[in-house]
Amino acid sequence: MKNLYSTVFLFFISFLVVSGQTKAERKIITQTYSSSNIESLKNDLIEKNYFRTQEIESFLQKNPNIPYIIKGDNGKISQIKYIINNTPVYIETDNAGSAISTRTNYLHPGGGLGLNLEGLNMHVATWDGGPTRALHQEFSNDDIIPVSRVDNPDLSASNDRSDHSTHVSGTIIAKGVSPNAKGMAPKATLTSFDWDNDAVEALNQATTNGLLLSNHSYGVPVQTDISLNYLMGSYNNEASTWDNVAYNAPYYLAVVSAGNDGQTTYTGGLLANYDKLVGNKNSKNNLVVANAYNPILNANGEVLALNINPRSSQGPTDDGRIKPDISADGSGVYSCISTSNSSYATYSGTSMAAPNVTGTLLLLQEYYNQVNGQYMKASTLKALVCHTADDDASANGPDPIFGWGILNAKAAAETILNASTQNALILEGTLNQGKSYTYNFTASSVKPLSATLSWTDLPGAVTSTLNNPAPRLVNDLDLRITNTSTTFFPWKLNLANVAAFATKGDNLVDTVENIDITSPAAGNYTITVTHKGNLTGGPQNYSLILTGGNLTLDVKNDYLKYDFVSWTNSIQKTLNFKYNSVNNDISKISLIDIQGRLIYSNSINPNSTIISGEINTSSFKTGIYILKVEQGNLKLFKKFILD
Repeated sequence: MKNLYSTVFLFFISFLVVSGQTKAERKIITQTYSSSNIESLKNDLIEKNYFRTQEIESFLQKNPNIPYIIKGDNGKISQIKYIINNTPVYIETDNAGSAISTRTNYLHPGGGLGLNLEGLNMHVATWDGGPTRALHQEFSNDDIIPVSRVDNPDLSASNDRSDHSTHVSGTIIAKGVSPNAKGMAPKATLTSFDWDNDAVEALNQATTNGLLLSNHSYGVPVQTDISLNYLMGSYNNEASTWDNVAYNAPYYLAVVSAGNDGQTTYTGGLLANYDKLVGNKNSKNNLVVANAYNPILNANGEVLALNINPRSSQGPTDDGRIKPDISADGSGVYSCISTSNSSYATYSGTSMAAPNVTGTLLLLQEYYNQVNGQYMKASTLKALVCHTADDDASANGPDPIFGWGILNAKAAAETILNASTQNALILEGTLNQGKSYTYNFTASSVKPLSATLSWTDLPGAVTSTLNNPAPRLVNDLDLRITNTSTTFFPWKLNLANVAAFATKGDNLVDTVENIDITSPAAGNYTITVTHKGNLTGGPQNYSLILTGGNLTLDVKNDYLKYDFVSWTNSIQKTLNFKYNSVNNDISKISLIDIQGRLIYSNSINPNSTIISGEINTSSFKTGIYILKVEQGNLKLFKKFILD
């Protein structure tokens, strides 16, 4: 949840001056995954899909008057997903909001941040109720002889295209032939799958092709049959399966629509008008998106008024986890449809809020890679967008309606952008059994402090009982901030009254923990990350973000070791640097602009134990630059502002 924009500075990473996900980068991601665990999970999912299909076919043979697929208005598609208690349970599409509402427009060319992000060479996948119309004019690339940026592996004569799928894909990658239909990442490529075998296909794409993001604007709606009311909020097999996929592919994040049952009632929920999420919408490791209704912003992109679309489905989960995770505008969205190669329509729903988020997060991954030479793990990306989201002013803290608030792409990008002064932290770490991690910093301002911890957890125990409150966490990590007199705790929901404001205390259920200190006293603080009990599956990876005003963070040991310093001379128009030589190898100095372009490169032969030099900056434009130093095993970065 966003109080202040954060800044980031990462060391000992290789900076690649590229734009987009290269084959080499995908290979780096997939090589970190366990092939044996993935193969075992894949076989298990294939077997489950086979038996589920056999059960549906048997049911339809005995009940020939019950339709397998139902098509409705606004591109809506319903299809039998399960047979439970001899009752068919349908899965259905969940019908970008404007890029303005999520501040994605700030990331685009001319958007004000100077980033010019469009998703070039980035890739995303969708699973939906049918294939996307790949030849729609919004999906062609910019080649002299244009070709489509959409791949359709499930295309067939009987399954040739879907309005809903095309609308979703357009919200993510439409190029803007019709300006009002321009997608969030208008130069990205997309693979469009139908929703059959979605989990095993997603696992394959993530672990074979290094897929970072996918969109899922569909799900099982609220069941009014009392024999099925346990499904709402329940951590069932589907929720567990998707957590298993995410755990085996920790760079992969599935973005899921919350559903459109906000006004549907049923018997047996946690509380009237709550507890309406089903299936993978109750997973721990994905990002579930609610539908905020046309938020009002000022000229600086700050939210003045935030409302929820009344049809947006509410959480939380039965164990009290914060779901949905985040919200975006999916009301009255204009995008392409499949009627023809130039057809458009306006749809509303969480189905359109989710691709708004998916396309925006693709740009954030693109930008993070430009600056840091690597992509964020899914837990880091999730922590970043939850940390920087704009909270609903009517209820301080997270809630089961908006989640952590409405997506703020501008704040998230500025968190990545402001990296040189070490006024904030983005960290990916690993916690070992019985160990803790501490990080010290000093605050000298009364501006709010905020820290967010996130991790990708193993799949939890499956339940099929109504409103089972047992936590689904396997590895329960804990976040605390302390100063000389106080221990600060993270937000959590009150399961006894899910409509009440969030409280603060020991969070036993969420994989995202956030601590807000509204008016911190000046002084020294310590962040501590610990765990309860035994860690299952070995060491647990985690992501940590810290922001605030006038912070002094731990000095990096790398800088102490090499005594690295740099400074600018505005009169002589030079950038100066000095550091201890690592060895006798040639030292390479590079200067990269904030868009990832190499603008200066030089090699220095070390003549002494100290290497120094200066760069003439008189011909460079004002703005933010990154100085990269390489020698032997040394890779250091320093960001500076040239004015």
